[in-house]
Amino acid sequence: MFKLSSGFKAGLRALTILARNPMGTPVPISEMTPELNLSDKYLEQLLMALKRAGLVRSTRGANGGFTLARSATKITLLDIMTALQGPIAFCDCDVHACPDCIRPEIWGALELCIGATLSTITLQHLILTEPFQVMAHSVVLPDSPLWQDGAGI
Repeated sequence: MFKLSSGFKAGLRALTILARNPMGTPVPISEMTPELNLSDKYLEQLLMALKRAGLVRSTRGANGGFTLARSATKITLLDIMTALQGPIAFCDCDVHACPDCIRPEIWGALELCIGATLSTITLQHLILTEPFQVMAHSVVLPDSPLWQDGAGI
């Protein structure tokens, strides 16, 4: 089953704390851990993964901590998921004609649809209180009317 890891969920919650802070104002790990109910060490590991991905910056010293590396409007859920959970993949064989995978083009299409949806949702969307709507991406199968009209996957 495809599901979100606990590291992804915790990292996402940490990023929302950083996104709510004024840009460039460092937030120490010690200020985030009580709200997140995480250990300093675990949160540091998550933030370092986000730093390696270029999503956060760290500042040392008495007034140090973590900040977003770019605006919350420029950080997508796809960026965050890739940094904390790896690429979206239903099949890890990396072979398009894999004999173990039944209809690999369907799994590839699903990966593209999920990736396309995640790339339209930003960290800014997550911290806003206004509702928003995500348009569903669809896979067109050969027996559907759209396929017969020339749409295809």
